[in-house]
Amino acid sequence: MRALLDPSQPSHDPTVALLQVALSGFGFNFYDARNQARANDLLVRERVSNLLADAAARVRSLEVRYRDRFLPAATREQPFPPAEALRRAKALHDLTSRLDAACSEILTLEVPGADPIWSRVRDELPTLHRLFAFDVGLATAATSLYERADTLTVESADLDGALDAFAADLEVLRKALVERRALLSGVGPALPQP
Repeated sequence: MRALLDPSQPSHDPTVALLQVALSGFGFNFYDARNQARANDLLVRERVSNLLADAAARVRSLEVRYRDRFLPAATREQPFPPAEALRRAKALHDLTSRLDAACSEILTLEVPGADPIWSRVRDELPTLHRLFAFDVGLATAATSLYERADTLTVESADLDGALDAFAADLEVLRKALVERRALLSGVGPALPQP
């Protein structure tokens, strides 16, 4: 009976075909390996995006505390804030913007379409597994950014060094995004470069 209702083995009997469609979610097999790989890809990217959003929120909060502490209100004696403190506050604001942009970019990354015609022509499961390998690289970079944001404080002695480290981590994330896009365009490596 199970073999008869298996949607991967289409039947020419209209009753059996209708039953196969009804039992497989109207043509969508939720337990198919391709659909599981696609769901895993979406899940990982959503979690990576959440990590980056949390990192951005922490840096945004740090920027507010930094501005409160190091950018005093203008006075007659000092009408302009200290240039160095203003530069750091702007760098924190720019870092927040870059984290927010990366968060949005990761949520909108491409995946191969779930098109049954293309499924006949190309085998998308290996591509989805390779995408998952790239997503692991994204997750590693996002975790590093989140942990760095979590330890950053206004009292940090070397705020400039911490901001440089953020820039290096963001570059790793950007490289992983470029390699992932290149895989889907057909010009990139089959697996992430170390």
